[in-house]
Parts: sequence; C-alpha cells; structure tokens
Amino acid sequence: MLIALLMLACEAAEDTAGTGTDDSGTLPTIEAPPLVINEFLAKNDTVNADASGGFADWVEIYNYGTTIVQLDGFYLSDDEAEPTRFALPTGQGIEAGGYLLIWCDGEAAPDANGDLHTSFKLDSKGEVLYLTYSDGEQIGQADAVQWNADQAADTAAARVPDGTKNWVLQAATPEATNGG
Repeated sequence: MLIALLMLACEAAEDTAGTGTDDSGTLPTIEAPPLVINEFLAKNDTVNADASGGFADWVEIYNYGTTIVQLDGFYLSDDEAEPTRFALPTGQGIEAGGYLLIWCDGEAAPDANGDLHTSFKLDSKGEVLYLTYSDGEQIGQADAVQWNADQAADTAAARVPDGTKNWVLQAATPEATNGG
C-alpha cells in the first residue's frame, strides 16, 4: 500500500533533511538544534511493544548533529493550534547520531521504566506531526511530517538514510538505523 508523505519544514546540515519551506500553516519555521522526526509508526498492531506489553503508536526523534542536543525547549504535537502539547524532558539529551523513542498513546506521563508517553495518539489515516522548538522568544516549527493516507499495520515511515529528507515505508527500526 502506498502512503503519501510530505515533509513540511526542516533545516538540516547542508539541507540534507529538509525542504526549507513551510507549507503547514501559521507556525513559523525556526532555527533549532539538529533534531528531526526520523521514523513513526501510526498503526502498531504487533511490533515493538511498550513496557506494559501494549502496541502503541510511536515516533522516533534523531540527532543528525555532531554533538549532544539537550531536549530543553522541544515539543511534539499533532495540533498546530497547540504546538507545545507534549514537552520533551528537560535536562535530557540525545547523543550525536542517537535516537529517542516516544510512545504516542494518550497516557501523557513517563511509565515505570522512564519511557515517554504523549497526551495524544497518532491518526493512522493521516495527519501532521510537529516537532516544535522554543528559543525562549518564540515557538516555531523545527520539523514536521504529514501523511495523507491510511498507514498499513506494522509498517513504519522512515527517513533513509537517517536524518535526510527521503521518506520510505519499511519494517520498523525503533532506535536503530533506518533502511538497514
């Protein structure tokens, strides 16, 4: 099954991860540290169970930079009107070339293992997922991805290679290199 993916706005090193345009609406594109939405699974039926054994939707954030990036000021949202819907944990970072997995299951709190859970779920039939950033003065879009068709069960949408603007459908590779 084909899925239409549209990357909305992301500036990456040497523009390898983004188009540099903002077609998503009113959120301004903002210069942010080098994090992108790297992979997501909006219809997780049987792969990659969370700590409680459930098969929740998830998103993977990737640091395409050369140094650790602190998550302070970063947010995830599926609603442009609420760009700070889920705050990524302050005081935590992602190593260069590293990943962070976030469960999108509506639980809105870390679980007993410290895994992150958003207050919203992903819509497998299509929506926009925003990675937003606040530089202390404004909140803007650091990255976004939109899918416009029903996502097949247990098939992830992923950037291949990691951090670039090329999206493919593939077997899920949470917290690991895509396309391998």
